[in-house]
Amino acid sequence: MISTLFQCIFDFFDNKELRFPVVNVFEKFKDVDRKFKSSLINDVQGMLNLHEAAHFAIHGEDILDEALAFTATQLKSMASRVSTHLAEEINHTLKFPIRKTVPRYEARLFMSTYTRDNSHNKTLLKFAKFDYNILQVRHQKQLSDILK
Repeated sequence: MISTLFQCIFDFFDNKELRFPVVNVFEKFKDVDRKFKSSLINDVQGMLNLHEAAHFAIHGEDILDEALAFTATQLKSMASRVSTHLAEEINHTLKFPIRKTVPRYEARLFMSTYTRDNSHNKTLLKFAKFDYNILQVRHQKQLSDILK
């Protein structure tokens, strides 16, 4: 279920980037009663991704409105039953969805969260920090030049 949900979210963002309408790609995650399947609750990362994707809804994409309500409810209840690290990620996602944040600020927060993930890629993390620091120095220099 995890890889299926992840692939669905990836396809969703790919289609959004190209400005194609989303044609019910999330329908397969609903049961016969037209509610999101309870089995999704076991996939915390998938639920976080679905919650983030739902924030990209446009008028008329009712399934994403339903997904947002479903994931918000489930993630709030999950936060008390998972590790501290994961609870912090859940609470942050609920308060500050990527769609409504400043990307560079969010990148910095993600790097510190990603560091605590045991499966993190050290090389990727090193390059991300390097890129972040280079841009920060560039901004500081520009600000210094402006203030002169």
